[in-house]
Amino acid sequence: MAKIAPLTGTTSDYQSVVDSLILLDREIGVEIASRSNGTTYTIIRQGNGKDKFFDLPKIFDQSSYEDALASTTSNMQTVSQFANNMNAAAESANNAATLANEATAKANAAATACEGIVVQQNTMVDTVTGKSGVLSLEDGIICVREA
Repeated sequence: MAKIAPLTGTTSDYQSVVDSLILLDREIGVEIASRSNGTTYTIIRQGNGKDKFFDLPKIFDQSSYEDALASTTSNMQTVSQFANNMNAAAESANNAATLANEATAKANAAATACEGIVVQQNTMVDTVTGKSGVLSLEDGIICVREA
């Protein structure tokens, strides 16, 4: 098997020979490009024997990969925060539902305790005979009937 040695250089190296450099068919060119912050990244192109280096399509562009990774990481953080917010909202809703159920139980107990109070308020006991009577209003007339 033959040794494969790709052509490697910086962007400025390739720009210095931009008009004369044509990679052979299937020859690999590795470009070391620089970012504005001084860090570098790699771009790989494959020759076709006729087009100039910068006219060749990029087979791999590390900066595009890193940009996609950063975007994906940011999106995952957004999704994670959304999930956390949804979990907190669900927990809050469950707590509110529990409190509402407790309040309903207390209200039902109070309503049960109040049943019959109206009847008892209208019931009186004759102090002489000891008989119970119920006070009512019938057709505008106040009536007392034996209970």
